[in-house]
Order: sequence, then C-alpha cells, then structure tokens
Amino acid sequence: MREDLSVLKQQWAPLDKSFSPDQRQAFERHVTSIESTIGQLTAEAFAMEIMRSVAIARNGHTNANIGAFLGGDLPIRMWWFADGLYVVKAHPDYARLLGARVEKIGSLTAAEAEKRLKPYLAGTDQRIRFLGPGYLVTPRVLQHIGVIDSTTKTPLTLDLGHGTLETVYLPIGGEDPGDERRMGLNRGYSVLIPDADEVAGRWPHVLDPLKTRPRLYTRRGDVTASFLDDGKTTLYIRNDTARSIDDTSLVEKFAGIIHRDILPFQPGHIVVDLRLNNGGDFFNSILFAQALPRLLPDRGRISVLVGRATFSAGIVTAALIKGSGGEKVSLIGERMGDGGQFWAEGDKITLPNSRISVRYSSEFEDYEQGCNDVRTCYWATVAFGPRNISLAPDIPVDLSFSDYVSGRDPVLEKALEFER
Repeated sequence: MREDLSVLKQQWAPLDKSFSPDQRQAFERHVTSIESTIGQLTAEAFAMEIMRSVAIARNGHTNANIGAFLGGDLPIRMWWFADGLYVVKAHPDYARLLGARVEKIGSLTAAEAEKRLKPYLAGTDQRIRFLGPGYLVTPRVLQHIGVIDSTTKTPLTLDLGHGTLETVYLPIGGEDPGDERRMGLNRGYSVLIPDADEVAGRWPHVLDPLKTRPRLYTRRGDVTASFLDDGKTTLYIRNDTARSIDDTSLVEKFAGIIHRDILPFQPGHIVVDLRLNNGGDFFNSILFAQALPRLLPDRGRISVLVGRATFSAGIVTAALIKGSGGEKVSLIGERMGDGGQFWAEGDKITLPNSRISVRYSSEFEDYEQGCNDVRTCYWATVAFGPRNISLAPDIPVDLSFSDYVSGRDPVLEKALEFER
C-alpha cells in the first residue's frame, strides 16, 4: 500500500493537471491521512480511499478504477428520476420490487446516501448523479461510507406504490447477464434499456410490459437514423457512442446517413439524440457534427437531445453541432455530465501492487468560451472547437418515473413540439 501511494504521489499526481492549487493541497493531505491509517485498512478500504483522493479534482476524466475490489452487487438496479430513485431492473427472485421508489438505504434517505458517496466519485454533480446508482447497489461501498453496518443483508425501505412502505433485506445477488461492464463498457445508462429476450437468465425490467418502447430505450448501438414521419421531413439520429462497435468506421456510418437520408430528402428538422453518448473518440464525429447544420435547408433546424449520460466526446459532438449551426441548433433535455470546460486526454497509470488503474488528465478543453492557444489548450479544441456558445439546455426537460414507465419520451416530445 505504501509503495502504491508513493507511485500515486510521485508519478501520477505530477501528470494530472486538473487539480486547482487548493485541490492539490487537499489531495496531498488525504494521501497523508491514508498513510497514517494504513495498518487498519483492508484492501477494499484502501481502494476506496485511492478513489476518493483522485476524485478531489472533481474532474470526470480523472478517476480510479477499483471495480476489482467492490465484490458483488445487490440483486436490483436503480436510476435517479426527477421524482426520486427507482428500481428499474431486478433479479427474477426480486421482480416484485420493480418500480419501487427507494426511500431509505440503511438508516439514510436515498439523497443522504448519495451525499455520503459524493466525495468518492469523480466529476460534476450531474456526473455523480449518473454514476451514483451503480455504486449505491454495492454493499462494500455502502459499508465503507457508513450507510450499512454489514454486507450480509442490506436493508432498503421501499415505496411499493400508493404510499405502502416496506423494508426488505437484500443479499448480494447473482451476476446480471446483461451487465455491460462485462464487455468493458460503463454500466451507467444501460440499466434503462431492457435486455434482449434471448439473453439467457435475463433479469426482468420495469419496461418489459410495454409493447412498444421509445426509440431511446431499444438495443444499444453506435449510430442509427430513421424518419419520424411518412413525409420524411423529420430525421431522428441516435448516436450512443463516439466509436464504432463493429468493423465499419463511425465516419463511414455518418457519411452513409448524409448520402442516404439527408441529401436526397433534405429534412427540415433533424433530431440528434446524444442522451446515452458517454464518449469515445471525438475525431470520429468532427466532420459530421460540423457539416450537419450546413446541409440543412434554409429554414431547417436541429434539436440535440442531451442528458446526464452525455459525456466527454458526446459533449464535444453537441458543442460542435451547436458551434457550427448557431441559432439553427437547440439543446433539449437535462444538463450534460460535464461542463463546457474540462480536463481530459492523458492516459492511465496502474499502481504496482493493488493494480488499481488511475487515469490522469493533461489537456484543457473549453467548448464554450473557446480555446485559442495550443500552449494552454488541447490542440484539437483550438483547431476545431466552437467559441462563445452555451452548453446549458436551451429547453430543460427532466424525466419522471411515471413518464418513463408509461413509455413516454418527454424530451423527444418537447423537441417535436418546439419544432411545430
């Protein structure tokens, strides 16, 4: 542990530029406090405190991957909606809990538990709201932050509907066969999308009863396009990641949409859905994002749908579209998972004994005021980034659980209403 802390301080910390002077001092104090208690720390507690020390930067790209130390999860998956934290997916043995609102975890309210968790998660408050549900179902995390006393059974107080409260005691559950972390992906938003019926041992989902689901909650891809009307005047483009998921490059797929859907039909309204785009390589989307507004008819408009899962290259894609399109472009939905200025790029260092992977951020990127100097900003932001725009939603829309479970998509509805 002492060797790992030495590497963190002497090798990793100098490479990460996202800490403010005050945050760097707080980082150094926290590492010193870890050293002073090292004799009492389990491997899991040590990993959690590494995670906390790195998160002091409050930069989403500066983080520690401690998944190997977290053990199993509870047999449920949850998501924050505008009206609370709800169970959206569950092991078959606990399917009756689907749709329940989480009132308490242990003795704390759901909001209090998230507040306890916050110092350990990297990024803005909106990024933490995205990441939080994945950790609030992990007993080792809950025990470390003082939410529960034992990982054997985790007490949850649930509102099962109509104000009926019940406290259930959940063990660590079996592995979710649809968990995208097994494929090296961020679990995050994937809990919102039911697994395909053919997945062996799939967990029931709160959206299973719906015969038709909103387009956003169908199977994950990279980029797809379809018209929302018979007249082919409104084109819906869903872009879930800034990298291809197969052997065809994302650049080729974007080009295909331009040649197949945009140039022949000249839709007057294009909806670009980036709500589940957690990032990737924004070089894959630069040409498409900058070209799209210029290919519209004279009075054409673009609605860019965004949310807390929109992060990194997903944010850059939204910024490039807005920067190129100006008043033709409206951002609709929640605030995104980071601000318009952040530190990114960089690389990772693996601590030699614990094997914890710690990512550092070395390049500053500003997609609102803009970057002009390659000596202080990432060169690609200087070369391609917009200037003097806002990345706050032009039309804020939150998602309630009742809308979600009933199959409504109020963000897309607002985009279509706004266009009309």
